[in-house]
Amino acid sequence: MVFLFADDLGWTDVSTGNPNGGRGSKVYETPNIDRLAEQGMSFTYAYTQQNCSPTRASLVSGQYATGPDNGVYNVRSLARQDKRTKGFPDLPVIPPEQRKAIDDHGRSIFNMVQGAGLHTCFIGKSHGTPHPLGEGYGLDIPGDVHHILEGTVDGKPVKNQHYMALNDDQKGWTFLSKFIDRYAEPYDTTYIDTVLKPFRNGNELSLLKGTPKHMTDGIGDYSVDYIRQQTAKAEPFFLYVPFHAVHTNIVGRKDLVAKYAERGLNARDAEYAGMVELLDQTVGRILQAVKDPNGDGSFDDDQSAETLIIFYSDNGGMRGNGPLTGRKGVFTEGGIRVPLMIKWQGVIQPDSISNQAVHCIDFYPTLAEMLNVDVSDRQLDGTSFAEILTGEKTRLDRKNLFWHFPGYMDERLRPSSVILHRVGDEYYKMFYFYETETWELYHLNEDPGEKANLLEQRVPEQLNGLVRTMKRDLTAWLEDTQAPTGTWSKDGSPVPYPEVE
Repeated sequence: MVFLFADDLGWTDVSTGNPNGGRGSKVYETPNIDRLAEQGMSFTYAYTQQNCSPTRASLVSGQYATGPDNGVYNVRSLARQDKRTKGFPDLPVIPPEQRKAIDDHGRSIFNMVQGAGLHTCFIGKSHGTPHPLGEGYGLDIPGDVHHILEGTVDGKPVKNQHYMALNDDQKGWTFLSKFIDRYAEPYDTTYIDTVLKPFRNGNELSLLKGTPKHMTDGIGDYSVDYIRQQTAKAEPFFLYVPFHAVHTNIVGRKDLVAKYAERGLNARDAEYAGMVELLDQTVGRILQAVKDPNGDGSFDDDQSAETLIIFYSDNGGMRGNGPLTGRKGVFTEGGIRVPLMIKWQGVIQPDSISNQAVHCIDFYPTLAEMLNVDVSDRQLDGTSFAEILTGEKTRLDRKNLFWHFPGYMDERLRPSSVILHRVGDEYYKMFYFYETETWELYHLNEDPGEKANLLEQRVPEQLNGLVRTMKRDLTAWLEDTQAPTGTWSKDGSPVPYPEVE
């Protein structure tokens, strides 16, 4: 199994139209991710939490943030300052405490796949994931590689350098990671010709010679070598690669940035486009390693029929996600709907598309079912969609997905809860805002941009039952999970759940 996990890649940041209803990017080129979509199944309603840590925590635990092993609602804090006002001078709600990472207890998704006999490798970003992972994870990889680098170069301190390897006075070329530092040497002719040239896509590789290595390439190098080692040993594996790309600060690879600059993009946009395509080329290298593990150009050792491959993003993009509204950090569709493609040669129908809503909590039970691991003793909020992947079903019995946020995330998010409800093939989404005790309702099939709040007009008679059902289901879920809501700052009393008639 290979789980490729992008950071902040938006719903329409890939050039394939399969996961976004035909709205693939006309600017960014992602031919390798596109090929993965052509060879597997794409999901047009693939959901996450609103930012990095809570999504990773839900994926690894199989639980919503309200779950007993989870408790991760946001990156860093539930009282993040509003950048416009430099704080919350009239903070109505005092947020509850949260965890920075899940409580593992030996029940994480990594333990589960190891129970099926898979060697486990975790290389990349650890936010929300238990760190260190403890014993029994195959390689001693905590996954804690960070894209912000600091060191001393030529006797001068370097701080907040993003992605590019440092030539540190003490460490030499480094990413500040003992796991990928051996790949930190600058680009040379051999690396360019043997590793990068096969994935060239109109980019001038000669621009790279002698320049510092990009961390995304370093993580790709590690991943490719891992696949080759495991295949040579005939040992099944689970490779989890949570990339840092395309998280800010945006730093593209020089040759790819130049490619988009030559097409007329301004410096900022060319940098981002170059980073998206660097992510794509690295995905291509990893996929090629599955197809040709020993790298001899022959596919006699192709592992595609034995390897489930997942490509996913941890939240919506920081850029435009049109027609979706919002970006990373919000509960509108632009913050939580992302590209998802899954391939398993001979098992999943190529070039297939599902509009079944799935969520990061669903990967745990799905992989468990596909690996024949009994997880009935574990408290999981997710539902397996394995039968969707195999084509045995087109729909899950589940009707609802939920989100809950009991705090503040700068100007983007305030205390609120959300329910997504399916009626046949139709999706309705309802918000509840605790500070104002108000509701909003949107019909996503007709209004993916969430522009027309159906509760601001006279609710059609046929929707009255739906509104009552969604309100009751959301409140029942909050009560069942004992979701924390914080306290009112005015008197210290608990913030109540929504009242429903």
